[in-house]
Amino acid sequence: MYSTRSIFHKTVSFVLVLAVLAISLCQCDSVNRSTPEAKQIFGLTIDDVWYDDIALEDVLDGLKNLEVRPMVRIVMSSEIEPVDYINLFKSVAQYADIMASPVDSYVMNSYKDTESYLKRFTDSYESLAPYVSIWEVGNEINGTEWIKQSPELIVNKVSSVAKFLKSKGEKIALTLYCTDSPHQDMITWAEKYIPEELANIVDYCLVSYYEDDNDGYLPDWESVFKELGDIFPVSFLGIGECGNTAPDATQESKIEMAKRYYQMPKPHERFVGGYFWWNWVTDCIPYKDNAVYDAIKSFGH
Repeated sequence: MYSTRSIFHKTVSFVLVLAVLAISLCQCDSVNRSTPEAKQIFGLTIDDVWYDDIALEDVLDGLKNLEVRPMVRIVMSSEIEPVDYINLFKSVAQYADIMASPVDSYVMNSYKDTESYLKRFTDSYESLAPYVSIWEVGNEINGTEWIKQSPELIVNKVSSVAKFLKSKGEKIALTLYCTDSPHQDMITWAEKYIPEELANIVDYCLVSYYEDDNDGYLPDWESVFKELGDIFPVSFLGIGECGNTAPDATQESKIEMAKRYYQMPKPHERFVGGYFWWNWVTDCIPYKDNAVYDAIKSFGH
């Protein structure tokens, strides 16, 4: 028979154990619900305009010479079948992670319906999945001025691809186009047309922005990413395209602009960088004695 004192001690011990377990469970829940840390992305773009002028070996040399492993966004031409990209993707994947962009915004309207758009991505997945870290399911999707398709059709196309790739366990990115009126032209558009079902499965929400297209306007990035972060509550955020694209852009202006983006202060807790300098191949390759290459390389530290 237990004494009253023994019963008291056991009761106190039991209560203490329950208290410790409760605190531990709360801490675990807090950890699970906190914003996950993501590796910062040092992004570069390989577009589709250099094939006739620059050798792949020179591009690879430029990638090999970097001091951090970049994320290379490969923009695929609609005139080239995904299977024909295997050599490029396989070669680049030795020295960089890859974000594949099977459909650039300027050719999105060549895919007239959801089925043809989805087929482009399923074909790309079948040929290129072993080399791809992130899939850009839609590029500058609010750019209806040049896409010339309805927002509803664009979003349906993107949603079909997003569902397909997520069913395969892939990471996806969605890129919006920013103007000198970011709230009106990008935020309001996204709030109106992007359904929660899509917003809640996007791994990376990226912003394409070119100062040269917007009279040098500099957005309030903290405000922009605050609003985007609310629309895309589980997404990492970043810059998906940038660059000094003016025909008369000087070497000095390119370096200054690259510094402004690759070294921009972190505007949001989920911001992971990106940047993806659009003209990286034409501006930076061959890399030897190339001041723009050296500058972007140094900003990637």
